[in-house]
Amino acid sequence: MENTEVVKELSMETKITVRSLANWTTGFQRIESTGDVTITPNGTTRLSRGEVISQVQNGNMLFTGIDGVGSHATLYIEDADTREELDFDNKKEKKVQKILTPALVAKLFAYKGMSKTFKDKVSEYIVTSAEKSAVMMMIKKGNYNDYEKIRFIENYTGHKMK
Repeated sequence: MENTEVVKELSMETKITVRSLANWTTGFQRIESTGDVTITPNGTTRLSRGEVISQVQNGNMLFTGIDGVGSHATLYIEDADTREELDFDNKKEKKVQKILTPALVAKLFAYKGMSKTFKDKVSEYIVTSAEKSAVMMMIKKGNYNDYEKIRFIENYTGHKMK
């Protein structure tokens, strides 16, 4: 019995959602067609999978992040198949894109007290200007009420709770 892998063919015309972590307007020039893409602060847009893959292959740092493989990207691709196609995520290797999400913020606030682990994870997952700004919004939306942790994140990011 052979161990064959079924390769899933992805449609490049399928529209996928891209979410901006930035608290400011972001945008870029299209590659596969004419015009520009503008995304409102913390907004979403729908683009063809082919356009998103082209942006990544052309090194658009809004998608590729600080390491070229999606870590700390300003724009998050919400389609799991596309993230896996781009090798941002990989189920076999249990590789997951390092990106700030509300679930990650919840995980940070679940750590007991001001542990070294908490501080290390803050500095590991909150790196870019967009993340430093976005984390404050996520803390506010999540109604976290841990003064010491919030104060630490404020000092680390340079952003204050409003």
